[in-house]
Amino acid sequence: MLEEKLSKMDGESSEVARDAVFWEPIASSRWGQYISSIEQQCIEFALRQTKIAGNALEIGAESGRWSKLLFDCGWQVTCTEINATALDVCHKRIPSAKCVLVDKESTQFPCPSNSMDLLLAIEVHELVEQEWFILESKRVLREGGLYVGVFQNVRSWRALIRNLKSDGESNFKHYTASYAPWRDAMRRQGFEMLKQVGCCWMPFGRMSNSSLIPAAVQIEKLLGLRRLYSISPWVVFVAKKITQ
Repeated sequence: MLEEKLSKMDGESSEVARDAVFWEPIASSRWGQYISSIEQQCIEFALRQTKIAGNALEIGAESGRWSKLLFDCGWQVTCTEINATALDVCHKRIPSAKCVLVDKESTQFPCPSNSMDLLLAIEVHELVEQEWFILESKRVLREGGLYVGVFQNVRSWRALIRNLKSDGESNFKHYTASYAPWRDAMRRQGFEMLKQVGCCWMPFGRMSNSSLIPAAVQIEKLLGLRRLYSISPWVVFVAKKITQ
């Protein structure tokens, strides 16, 4: 089961895992499983596009749940994180991974140019939308390299509701950029969109275990909402670098 794959902490105590990670417990809820299933499908789609396992970079790896998936498929992984405790769990989970603690203000990936075959940026929304992030993604990926990420779209009903509220004293907004112009910027930098999945259309929170979620997901599919990328609340994408 997906829940079991994402919550298993290879050889570590549950107390360490609970203190160190944030997304894995969230991924165990029904709504979290729905989101994680789409993310995993896109990662697995990217893996099918590659002939052989190569070098992968995950930005915001936390405890390495997605990097572990790549590692198990034979990839060499580099994991970055701003949380030292989470990164320590990641390293214990994937001992051979290169784990790099980065400053949250950093605007450069800790790897050479043209060195990566796959880049993951899963739910690091505040970074993905930035121009420097696009440029760094282009820099580190080899030609033909793949980039799997998640974009939160300000042109959506969820953004309208969410941005009426703030996150405590930080006043952090989760939705600050529009997907269509960002996608155009990606294309100008030499990326081709191979896969896009619009999601999170239904009004459930990240920790929701509502029994209505399975039916809501089917409605999302039947109405074709996953193809309305420009106004979708979230878009999970796979992009390919096609130029040097």
